[in-house]
Amino acid sequence: MNYLASVAPHQSMAHRLLEQRAEESPDGTFFTLLDKPYSFAHCNRMANRLARNLIAAGVRSATHVAVIMETSADYMYLWFALSKIGAVEVPINTAYRGDLLRHVLRTCQATACIIDQRFVEVIEEVKAEFTPLDMYVVRGAGESPLPAGASSLADLLRPNDESNLDSPLRHDDVAGVIFTSGTTGPSKGVMLSHRYLTAYGLMYAEINGLRDDDVVMNFLPFFHIAAKFLTIATLACKGRMLLQPRLSISTFWQEVRAHSVTNFIGVGGICNMLISQPESADDANTTIRTIYAVPDPADIHQELERRFCCQITTVYGSTEVGLPLFRGVGDPYQPKSCGRVSPYYEVQIVDEDDNPVPVGTSGEIVVRPQLPFLVGSGYINMHDRTVKAWKNLWLHSGDRGHCDADGWFYFDDRASDSMRRRGENISSFEVEVLIAKHPAVSEAVAVAASSELGEDEVWALVILREQQSVQPEDLLKHCAAHMPYFMVPRYIDIVKDVPRTSTAKVEKYKLRATGPGPNTWDRERHGWKVTRSGLIGPDQLAS
Repeated sequence: MNYLASVAPHQSMAHRLLEQRAEESPDGTFFTLLDKPYSFAHCNRMANRLARNLIAAGVRSATHVAVIMETSADYMYLWFALSKIGAVEVPINTAYRGDLLRHVLRTCQATACIIDQRFVEVIEEVKAEFTPLDMYVVRGAGESPLPAGASSLADLLRPNDESNLDSPLRHDDVAGVIFTSGTTGPSKGVMLSHRYLTAYGLMYAEINGLRDDDVVMNFLPFFHIAAKFLTIATLACKGRMLLQPRLSISTFWQEVRAHSVTNFIGVGGICNMLISQPESADDANTTIRTIYAVPDPADIHQELERRFCCQITTVYGSTEVGLPLFRGVGDPYQPKSCGRVSPYYEVQIVDEDDNPVPVGTSGEIVVRPQLPFLVGSGYINMHDRTVKAWKNLWLHSGDRGHCDADGWFYFDDRASDSMRRRGENISSFEVEVLIAKHPAVSEAVAVAASSELGEDEVWALVILREQQSVQPEDLLKHCAAHMPYFMVPRYIDIVKDVPRTSTAKVEKYKLRATGPGPNTWDRERHGWKVTRSGLIGPDQLAS
């Protein structure tokens, strides 16, 4: 079904889709969370209630609201409530702290902040450095006293008018800002219009051939665009969503069978994790129809489809460029390809001067939409980066690829200096800055190293100050104290220097080509484990 054409541009807003479903099927299950079903009408009523209470508290159209919350029903109500008001949601990675959090808050210029209780400490650490917030809301305060100036989300969920709002919003208004990995600088906040965010979900539904009997599993955090477009795709196809706080590989197939899941996203090595489990006679006994694998693991693609009796779809896309290349349910399998050009985009492979390159030649992937508002609306408060990305009327992806004579595109490498680990985009620049805060460090270089689960591991090469010494374990502890868990390097080398150009720029392509060596310190080999809750040492693991 052509979902994109079925929704008029001026109706392309997440909350409008929810309102339509609530009217058509009020008692129909929208999502299930922790085995509790939530209907379309209930979610819409709660979003309306919350929206009116937020307006009474001072939130208006274009108010920037920073959100640091785990997946919950309250988060769903909040997301749709902000959409109804026309406020700009800025969902922040729940692992961010310190300098990374400061950068995001400073850049997005939020005047309101809504967080889970467990993140109060990280906000309090940085809050004083910014203009006082007009609104500071904490969810799940419980027995803990509220911090100074804060109110409780429970107060904003108190009864109020639950009818739909009639806010005069435009589809090209900014609905949200999602921060993505920087390349040669800090993370950038991509502005997402209502139309673009909605279209992302509509295109996902098309690529995967979703129907009204589909059950979409969504275990991704809502500070990622994928969690949002899965939710919109569910609304578009009139299906159901299994919402999970996080992925559990050990119970994955149990959840799939219990809830009749038909579609999920295989990112961050998930496909490799699933195929690594012992084969069972029940593997094909599932309801899975499609796995949206990004990237599509060519070495296990056919085994996945055979073993789990499903079809794998794939795309090339990003928060900025949308979904310009794809291989959908009706397309033949082309090994290692990320697909052909979507009818909604133009795509070219260009050289350093933006000239198209010959077929089969590697170059930068550049994109532009065939319809309005199918890409990001620029980087918030980074006008120079926006202009640079849109050079010569093409949106430059920062990725390298090539195209064959039959129109199949292939992702080659990142032209930009970023990494991806377990579904998280990582800025090497930010890794380097945070490592360099250690008093013994003169310079740090962060490079992607291959991972047995696909995607990347973080490899740090560290040059020390004169007459300083430090052990890799000490650098690991420093990193764990200052970085999100997913950013902490697995490999660490303390070196005298690194390969450089004649102008002293680091030649990272040479480092990537060689990779960590036999003498590189590997935290896993030395018994260290990094978790969401912190660093676990060999002694703790042994006990």
